[in-house]
Amino acid sequence: MKKLQVYTIKEFFPPFLLSAGIFTFVMLLDKLLDLLDMIVSKGVPVRTVVEVFLLLLPSMVAVVVPMGVLAGVLMAVGRMESDLEVTAMKASGISIFMMVKPLMAAALLLAGTMVLFNNYVLPDANHMAKNLLLDIGSMHPAARIIPGMFVEDIENYRIIVEDKDDITGELYNVVIHERVPGTPGRTITARRGRMEPMSANRFRLVLMEGQMHELSAAGEYNKLDFETYTVEIIRSEELVRQDRESRGDRELSAGQMRALVDSLESQARALEDSLQRLGSRPLLAIAGDTAAAAGLDRFPPPDSVDARTWFNMSRNFLAQLSGNLGILADRKASLLRSISRYSVEIHKKYSIPFACIVFVLLGVPLGLSTRKGSAGIALGVSLLVILVYYLFLIAGEQLADRRMMPPFFSMWLPNIVLGAFGVVLTLRSLHEGNPLPLGRVAGVLRSFGDRLRGRTGGE
Repeated sequence: MKKLQVYTIKEFFPPFLLSAGIFTFVMLLDKLLDLLDMIVSKGVPVRTVVEVFLLLLPSMVAVVVPMGVLAGVLMAVGRMESDLEVTAMKASGISIFMMVKPLMAAALLLAGTMVLFNNYVLPDANHMAKNLLLDIGSMHPAARIIPGMFVEDIENYRIIVEDKDDITGELYNVVIHERVPGTPGRTITARRGRMEPMSANRFRLVLMEGQMHELSAAGEYNKLDFETYTVEIIRSEELVRQDRESRGDRELSAGQMRALVDSLESQARALEDSLQRLGSRPLLAIAGDTAAAAGLDRFPPPDSVDARTWFNMSRNFLAQLSGNLGILADRKASLLRSISRYSVEIHKKYSIPFACIVFVLLGVPLGLSTRKGSAGIALGVSLLVILVYYLFLIAGEQLADRRMMPPFFSMWLPNIVLGAFGVVLTLRSLHEGNPLPLGRVAGVLRSFGDRLRGRTGGE
């Protein structure tokens, strides 16, 4: 019995590795042109591009491992079924469960490994990849400017242009959002602009016929018209690496995101308490506090001004009060959306690895039903199942981000639905030789197609 389990594992791992490699290569095709562009357009050293490639791999591995498990199980079980090994096993009185058991153990091992990988390797890899791509973007910012698209990988700047002359380098209808830490943000617009090198590590963007819009720290809006304005941007032909501390949700472990969620929930509770206290107090009491805070108690008493003045003062006060309540409500809604977003990412770090187990429950009966171990059939069935799985996952994520579905349910629903289907099929495979009559379904579809073609030809 032990030999059968070892044999099943040996049959599983080669197609698993092959399938994972194929899926990884397919996902890499999307990045391949960008990687080649780094070498050709920006002159990024091949060694650095290889480093980018290696840092992008973990994000792909996190997705392709469950996909590889499904395809590997389908190929292994399908080959054993087509070679009548499963039939011989049943004739010897050995249950299908003895084949499911080692595959499930392998899936549990892979799922546990991927949970650790998602929490301790993937966040740092994503963070390092983002930093490196930002540093590469600073080497040749001009090559990054594409008409109609925001350029966000130039440090402290966000640039978009309407048109660009690739021969002269002239830019048209330029918009720049400057985001220097510690200073008020400002927006610069210009009808024309051009890039000029200054030194080995600097270039300047000369803007012509434009305006500068700035909001001061005191909240005052300033606008300045100019004929010519120069923006200096640091670059480096030798890649200058910077360590940026800020991290997005894809760059955090589950533990770090839980700490953030706890902090956000405490802020949301404090805002909710404030709103409830305001809602439960009489308007006159609120008015007294707000008036004092706003300095309205310094206004003259009612008997010293006319009714119209007091009416205007009251209307302004109510508008201010309504605005303050609206700000509190918006802040609470923003906090709740952030909580949902982080909660989704937390559950995703566990639900996707768990799909390895779900795909074993699906893969064994599907492999027995296909009765062929070819890679083409296995990959085709795998892609269909994976498409359904990720459609569920993406839809759930969108609904959870909009707070239309609990984060836990949105991320675990694909596992629950497909897992239940897999359990039913696996139980059927323990008692029936063909748990899912794919051949019969294919025959019905072929017959329907023949009838449809015959009817079309008759007309």
